[in-house]
Amino acid sequence: MNKIQQLSYRTQIFIASLALIIIPSVLLGLFAVNDSTSKLVEEYNASLSTIISQANLTLDTLLQDAFKVADMPILSDDIRKAMVTDYQDDYLAYAQASTMFRNLFNQTNRLNSDLEVCIFTNRYGFTFESSIASALRRRQIEENIGQWVEQARNSPNHTYVAPLQTHKINETEKKTLPMIKILLDKYDYKEIGIYYCEINFKPIENIILSAQNTENTFLIYNAEHQLTFSSNPDYLEPSDKNTKLLSALSSFNASLPSDSSIVEREIRLGNQRYRVNGCANKTTNWHLVQLIDNQAISQIYRDNILSYVRILMLCIILGMLLAILLSTTLTRSILRLCLQIDSLNVQNGGQIDEKACGSNQELRKLVVSFNHLNQRLSTSLQQNYQIQLAEQNMRIQMLQFQINHHFLYNTLNVIRSLANIHNVPQIETISLCMSDLLRYNLENFPVALLEEELQQIRRYMTIQDIRFPGKFTFDINISPDYLKMQIPAFLLQPLVENSIEHGFGSREADCYISISSQTQADGLHIFVADNGDGIPGALLERLNRECLTDVSTAAKEDGHHSIGLQNVGQRIRSHFGTSYGLSIESHEGEGTIVNLLLPARPASVPS
Repeated sequence: MNKIQQLSYRTQIFIASLALIIIPSVLLGLFAVNDSTSKLVEEYNASLSTIISQANLTLDTLLQDAFKVADMPILSDDIRKAMVTDYQDDYLAYAQASTMFRNLFNQTNRLNSDLEVCIFTNRYGFTFESSIASALRRRQIEENIGQWVEQARNSPNHTYVAPLQTHKINETEKKTLPMIKILLDKYDYKEIGIYYCEINFKPIENIILSAQNTENTFLIYNAEHQLTFSSNPDYLEPSDKNTKLLSALSSFNASLPSDSSIVEREIRLGNQRYRVNGCANKTTNWHLVQLIDNQAISQIYRDNILSYVRILMLCIILGMLLAILLSTTLTRSILRLCLQIDSLNVQNGGQIDEKACGSNQELRKLVVSFNHLNQRLSTSLQQNYQIQLAEQNMRIQMLQFQINHHFLYNTLNVIRSLANIHNVPQIETISLCMSDLLRYNLENFPVALLEEELQQIRRYMTIQDIRFPGKFTFDINISPDYLKMQIPAFLLQPLVENSIEHGFGSREADCYISISSQTQADGLHIFVADNGDGIPGALLERLNRECLTDVSTAAKEDGHHSIGLQNVGQRIRSHFGTSYGLSIESHEGEGTIVNLLLPARPASVPS
């Protein structure tokens, strides 16, 4: 305390002000960060619980819809009669019963489109089924029934939900959930047949995939506690990397209660921490387990701490400024008087005004000897203030100029990442193409490889194809020998843009653009062709004439000018020589071909 008191009055005020501003800010900031982080973690965990509950409810709904079909023998006497009839000598009646079943199946599918396969087998072995695609599929279903029917007979509710099955349909994998139910007569409770169905598992996969992110994995264990489904395929194939984790998940799965309540727990494996939650499905006795890498929650903490550090630094800066302002304000009279005394020109007979001390009586005693204010000091201070203000404006402008195109790249990359998380591939593709287009354009180098120019065109056409799906057909046929050829940058993109903007202005489909090459005696010809509206004869003649002149001499006629084409031709001539350039061929209603003539061998980059 004594050391602080020995400091100057201004320094003491500065330290006191700083402490009063920063300490409360730090405490309030810590409380706010802890509170907001806790709320975010609670919301995160609540959303995960909602996901697993929704998946469990959807699974129950699908199975309940399948059970409604299984109850047809109980609800319909005609169906019951078909299930207890021996059609050994009456194939006409069997055909009529099959038709009746098929009509009922069709009506059922209108109400329950997730029922992929539905088969009834009566007590005498006669089957009634909906449409089955092939004999191979029928044989697979018969093998499934033979494999699982005894398990269904021995189960408490005479129903067995089998492991997930994967089928390939038109090169697309499709998962189905098989189920077998032993049908009992409603009068004597004796077995009258077997009901087998396969339920489309896509609704549950949609729920899982819609909530999927890089840290979230969804697992399904069957009634025998075997892992049958994983949103991350790596967990279906045990390896040295995940053996311990799969063992811990298996233990957690075995501990889940059978009352469908959601259980949450944390798994620690060395430095890795995982959060798991899960529940049991009453209908299937399956266990749904969700695994979350704790890095997601840790990232929330890190982001909040980083935000807090930024706010803390801002509070420190503002606190220092306010402390300086307070200390300066309280000591301003002393400083003003000292400045006036130090700059006083005694030779001019100047005096210091007593009002310069304000109402401070102690300072007024000092004014007895120094009572003249030097006007020159005031002028000098004003000039210094103007200089400082100009320097501050210059520094602000310099900071503004430091903001470059990397900010735009980072913004586009953030949009691409969000699109990937929310599964919006069109936005992700456009963001990636725009980022690459801007980076390529802003680097502003004089020459580029031909393959880089073609890649730039592909990005541009990718964006156009997303904007106008199916409108454009784009083709590149360039000899690989010339892909490493150096050419002036931005030669091809203006030509493709002209085709889209002017050639296809009145067309909505069947728009074809081609880039091809051909080596002839005079050099390498690169053709940019389209099947657009073409160019009128008079305009075509003027464009070919203007492409032989410099951009600075471009003529403007009827509101049209060929600056883009002239620019391309001029840069070709400047880089390769006057023997090279471009020409245009076009027929109205048929299309346009722009012919770029370049050397047959790559040219060296000019120094």
